Amino acid sequence: MVEEAIKDKLKQTIETYNKIAQIYANYTAQKLLQFQLSKFISLLPEKGKILDAGCGSGRDAEYFQDEGLQVTAIDLAEGMIDEAKKRNVNAIKMDLLDLKFDKNKFDGLWSMASFHSIPKEFGPKIIKDFHKILKPDGILYIAVKEGSGEEIIRKERYQNLPIFYAFYKKEELEKLLKENDFEIIESVNSNDEGTNWVEIFAKNIKVIIE
Repeated sequence: MVEEAIKDKLKQTIETYNKIAQIYANYTAQKLLQFQLSKFISLLPEKGKILDAGCGSGRDAEYFQDEGLQVTAIDLAEGMIDEAKKRNVNAIKMDLLDLKFDKNKFDGLWSMASFHSIPKEFGPKIIKDFHKILKPDGILYIAVKEGSGEEIIRKERYQNLPIFYAFYKKEELEKLLKENDFEIIESVNSNDEGTNWVEIFAKNIKVIIE
């Protein structure tokens, strides 16, 4: 169960995403990360099962679906789920802090700009759960905003409503993944329209024994 403290801390952000869901969908519609999407697919088995963990408006989930993957998409903001369903994506309302999936279920897990929406104190739990629901040798892609600390930011394009971010350095995120039995395949710093990102492809290297 998610603690009350975390619910309070993130409530404003979820409310924001519910309010701006259509604006967000329109803004991000043409911002496909073609290299990252293609690389992720290349590391997966044909027709593999993947989880889009924090799917937003379903842009990436739709792409994966069109490429023949079996996609489950989750988000905590109902507004985003509604936008994803407009794309005929199998989208479910679910919290990253309370993932309700069996062990060893997915061949791949795509976490684009969602992990940084959770306070850092809960980061290890989420990575452990990612590891648990990925199959052995399953592939993780994770992208977060680069930096230090945590902050609530208001952006004009999103009506100056509050959005929470937890920022990570590349080495910090690599360490967290390695501590939870992920092998780093590729790790880079990138920049998109003035925003710095950390992007990592990693492999689940430990077999989970029932």
